[in-house]
Amino acid sequence: MRFPVALTALALLCAPFTPSLAAQSTSAAPAHAVAQEPPCDGVYNIMRVSDLTPTGSVDKFMAATAAQQAWYSSHGFSDVIFAARVIVRDPQTHALSYSDKEFVTCHYGKPGGPQVVHDAAWDAFVKMYNETSTIKETFFQCVPAAGVPGGLK
Repeated sequence: MRFPVALTALALLCAPFTPSLAAQSTSAAPAHAVAQEPPCDGVYNIMRVSDLTPTGSVDKFMAATAAQQAWYSSHGFSDVIFAARVIVRDPQTHALSYSDKEFVTCHYGKPGGPQVVHDAAWDAFVKMYNETSTIKETFFQCVPAAGVPGGLK
């Protein structure tokens, strides 16, 4: 049962972030339009909740995110990609701390832009993600103009 889920996740994770509202790359798949997206007065965002694998680490996950941002920047995209650590509350003490297993990644991008062409650097950051994490949930969003990250204005 997990194989079809893995294939679906793989396809969603590797499509480029273009006007076709494709997914952030955290796995390998060809660049395809997911569907005709609705109009957006700001930018699109792909937000993912990921869990570290037993062999993953905070440093490796952050390195994968940095490599993904570097790939998009070096290929002419103005996309803004970052990982945020999730804050969890201890159920008994109510103390707050950073999760050492769960992250949220955000991939903001304008509609349009260069065509994504996978290369060795693409495959390298995808491999880093695959070796360090699994995706729990993916959200596609239209971020209103007022909420657009400064790097995309």
